[in-house]
Amino acid sequence: MAPSESFMKIFDHDEQFRGLMRRLFEVAITHSFDAIMISENKPGYPIVFVNQSFTDMTGYAHEELIGQSPTILQGPKTDRLVLDRLRRDLSAGKIFHGQAVNYRKDGSEFIMEWKIAPVRNETGDISHFLALQRSI
Repeated sequence: MAPSESFMKIFDHDEQFRGLMRRLFEVAITHSFDAIMISENKPGYPIVFVNQSFTDMTGYAHEELIGQSPTILQGPKTDRLVLDRLRRDLSAGKIFHGQAVNYRKDGSEFIMEWKIAPVRNETGDISHFLALQRSI
């Protein structure tokens, strides 16, 4: 039995709406004043996306960050207790909010505030982490 014409109109509208929402979120993330990084929930948490604000804040080019671990930004003054809390919260599926000293590509320090949220896939497993960051 073929789907009815009214069903297909609803489906087409739903697909158009999802496509529009995807494009709107893409523009919002790309052009946000906050630095945004997305990493995979795999060993080392490889970076899969950074926006322009992130590259501006850190001094790294987009190509230098993709595939790297976020630890590329850490250094001697990065508080290990904060990182322990970060790991604990994220492994428990919680949103993390904190501050830490990070390092730019040129080695200069900056204090940043960040909020990291787990992103779940269709089966409810954490697939990625979305980090919003700003220099304070």
